[in-house]
Amino acid sequence: MNCENNIESFTSIMKRGEKSPSQFKIGVEFEHIVVDKETLESVAYYGEDGIEGILKKLLVKGYEGKYEENYLVGLVKEDREITLEPGGQFEVSFRPYKTIGELKERYFDFLNEIIPILDEKNLLLMAIGYHPKTSIAQLPFNPKKRYAYMSQYFEKTGKYAHNMMKGTAALQVSSDFTNEEDFMRKFRVANFISPLLYLISDNSPIFEGQIYYKFGLRSLIWENTDQQRSGNVPNALNETFRYKDYANYILNTPPILMMKDGAFIGTGDRTVKELMKAYVFSEDEIEHLMTMVFPDIRVKNYIEIRVGDSMPYPYNFSYITLIKGIFYNEVALEYLYKLSQRLGDEHMARAKEMVREKGFDSKLGSKPTYDFIRIMFDLAKKGLSVEEKDMLAPLENLLITKNNLSTISKEKVRNEGIGALRWCSLNQWVKGEGHEYN
Repeated sequence: MNCENNIESFTSIMKRGEKSPSQFKIGVEFEHIVVDKETLESVAYYGEDGIEGILKKLLVKGYEGKYEENYLVGLVKEDREITLEPGGQFEVSFRPYKTIGELKERYFDFLNEIIPILDEKNLLLMAIGYHPKTSIAQLPFNPKKRYAYMSQYFEKTGKYAHNMMKGTAALQVSSDFTNEEDFMRKFRVANFISPLLYLISDNSPIFEGQIYYKFGLRSLIWENTDQQRSGNVPNALNETFRYKDYANYILNTPPILMMKDGAFIGTGDRTVKELMKAYVFSEDEIEHLMTMVFPDIRVKNYIEIRVGDSMPYPYNFSYITLIKGIFYNEVALEYLYKLSQRLGDEHMARAKEMVREKGFDSKLGSKPTYDFIRIMFDLAKKGLSVEEKDMLAPLENLLITKNNLSTISKEKVRNEGIGALRWCSLNQWVKGEGHEYN
């Protein structure tokens, strides 16, 4: 297959995602960490008292099981899919919806399914960016074959690669685009504000059992996972970045493993371009190759904003609403796009480092981060309904005080010990006992 055909294999998938603004929807993936209620220690996959047992109990609630070598590793039903991250993190993703209210209804439907099962087992569903207690060395991988290949590959790529795989939990939000020009603007803006989104969503107060006193732990972990496939896509802030440039990024990256005829095959250090000389891939297999890179902002037939930490309700929906208010609002999008034209990739790398070190006292370009965040929230409100503006309030009220969930949790841990992190569990919301931190 020649170079142009290789590129077309990927750009056609991106182009297929083009939609009119009236068709725009929001897609969300929520990741959670399951822990023992008393100790906050991790829960392993295996056995009736582990993640496997939880999945089995969910089967009777209308889900169809997904299996690998007789292991139950996922569930699916009409509007959602439950998958497992490498360390047993529980991810639920929903089909895209037009309104935040619809997503919220589906998410609480999921919580009402799973929380009674967890309560019965004395477990908590934690919405937190990094595991609160168990060390990475003590966390076993779940039995999905994909993760066996990835764990071996990542041993040589970055000192925190296994921390990423087994210890982190994210909140990922997806945006649609109308055409290649709109894709370019949204992709550029998403990369431009990614350091701020890491800070806004920061909910990782603990790293390997110790308070993490800086900001944006997941940002640091991703920077030390694999430089070829994480962080920012090279030239993402280039004025000429288009579909073909993202396709070339995929083509020049080793995928670690590929799917061929229904089976996973390890690919070592061979790039996608090299593999496409030796194999003919179906469209589904091409789409799988697109999932084997993990930049802050990833592209399939939509733009996936992957920088958010897992957060408890209502802060998770504040964050989702912020993303909608920026990317589906022409005034906000164009304002941020014009600001982004002042900075290049090298500035973004420095901004990310500065945000990790100084948090709200850092700068993005010449503008103080705190001021920039206030502007982002004000811009987002211009495209939101009254109900959606109310959803922004919990996170905005926290950030106005130069705090995020991580700074609040660190203070609670200092005063009350590690058990204070139970406030990040979602069990309380199903019982009607949940409350915002104040």
